[in-house]
Amino acid sequence: MCPNCILNQASMSGGLYVAFGICALFFLVGVAGLLWAFKNGEFDDMEETKFDMLDDSPDGVVAQRAKAAVEKARAAAANR
Repeated sequence: MCPNCILNQASMSGGLYVAFGICALFFLVGVAGLLWAFKNGEFDDMEETKFDMLDDSPDGVVAQRAKAAVEKARAAAANR
């Protein structure tokens, strides 16, 4: 809306209501998707993904070793 329309107290056109409705629909779908992801545990172990992504071996041994090393380093830092 233009400032002149606001100053003259012009009403919102029908297309603007549709645009706000579509935005509200996208917002609700996003919130529902976020709640679904938390409910299904998608955010429980985000660290494992980076190790799996960088591992080229077919059995995943390198990723398991890297994850164990990081966990060991975190435990050592927590004990200090």
